[in-house]
Amino acid sequence: MYRPSIKSRRTLLFLMVLAAVLFYWSESSRVQVKQPNYELKLEAAEKMVQALDVLRKDRAAAGWALDEVNDPNQSAIIGVQYSLITTGQGDLGDKLTTANPNFAAVILQMLIDAGLSRGDRAAVALSGSFPALNIAVIVACEVIGVEPVIITSVGSSMWGANEPEFTYLDMESILKEQGVIQHTSIAASIGGGEDIGRSLSKVGRAAIEDAIRRNGVTEIAAKSLEESQAMRRTIYGEHAGHDGYKVFINVGGGVAVLGHAANRKLIPPGLNKTYIQQNYPARGLIHEFWERGVPVIHLLSVGEIADEYGLPRAPVPLPPVGTGRIFFVERYNLAIAWFSVILLFAVLLAVLFLDRDKYRLREEGVDPDTLM
Repeated sequence: MYRPSIKSRRTLLFLMVLAAVLFYWSESSRVQVKQPNYELKLEAAEKMVQALDVLRKDRAAAGWALDEVNDPNQSAIIGVQYSLITTGQGDLGDKLTTANPNFAAVILQMLIDAGLSRGDRAAVALSGSFPALNIAVIVACEVIGVEPVIITSVGSSMWGANEPEFTYLDMESILKEQGVIQHTSIAASIGGGEDIGRSLSKVGRAAIEDAIRRNGVTEIAAKSLEESQAMRRTIYGEHAGHDGYKVFINVGGGVAVLGHAANRKLIPPGLNKTYIQQNYPARGLIHEFWERGVPVIHLLSVGEIADEYGLPRAPVPLPPVGTGRIFFVERYNLAIAWFSVILLFAVLLAVLFLDRDKYRLREEGVDPDTLM
């Protein structure tokens, strides 16, 4: 019975070297392949760059000096730690993470994954705490032709849009005036505790009300959380159109939307298509849409979202537009990989064939070495 008997050290060394070379060739032949919807994602990210540039120039024209330490990328989208309209604590790293223009591509991908297409409507709840995410949501919607119906909580946590003279609503107005975006908030609340500015001073609440008025936005002048939720519900209903909403997008941790602060963690960040049963302390508007089968996009815990889509946390400097796993995926060059496999297999067969010939000669009483 024939058994392979490759004993030549030269033969074994040759096979080892050949296998190593082919493996290295295959490994080094990996190529960057564009992800689906690459052009749309790139358009969204580039539009986000344009938005940040407009805001930066506006602040420069107004004589504002940007904070080189807390806003190292000079994005003009990072606020201050304390102000009259600061509603609570905020993580500077999260705010710096969202200033990455490529985040607009991530949100666009979520919209596509949720099944949205041109002409669909999105119910959108924004927060002054994450102005960069707010703008990215609008940009992503407009790039794919989705109609956002926007209600904003103006108050902001630390490092967000918490300058009384430069609130998120002011940013929207500037960007619309410059033609960067077409959609802005149709209504706004003070935000903060109970969505009515609880914990803010009277002067702080008045500053937010002034911002709402000067930007021509309808004020949700509620006296309680329940009234604020009812008014939001009515506004969304009046603008739902014939086909209703195909997604609900929440930015930040507004209590009118989430129902309770604990729900910030109970609702997974990112896209959620199916309602998740949890022991929610209270329900907000997001639960009402979610239970009706409307997918929700929960944009909080931004570090986790960045990790999932391959974006860096708090990058300095900002990465170039169009870079990262959201745009490209690394794959092997299949032509080289298959060629390497076939070549190695062919060489192994050839060696085995020669070895079998030697075995046959030995069976016939001939020493193969005497024929060399």
